[in-house]
Amino acid sequence: MKTQEQISKWIKTYLADLLEVEPEKIDDNYEFERFGINSSAVVSLVGDLEEWLGFELSPSLFFEFNTIAQVSTHLAQMIQEEKTLEDVTRSA
Repeated sequence: MKTQEQISKWIKTYLADLLEVEPEKIDDNYEFERFGINSSAVVSLVGDLEEWLGFELSPSLFFEFNTIAQVSTHLAQMIQEEKTLEDVTRSA
């Protein structure tokens, strides 16, 4: 199960590679607009993130949540809710 910290690190590493900067230079609270990435880069990011997480994401994820911190927190909550649902279903 992926944590908020792992998701945040993955996104920062992805963006750092795309922008050719060190991951440490990317602040979790910068709005995605500051990175200057275009919509095709966001689509690729979402696709690669889906593959890494193992489930489908909304294509508008990075427009609904404006920062790495917001996206990673949201995704970690989704994962936790899914795990909780699986645990409840399994114990029923």
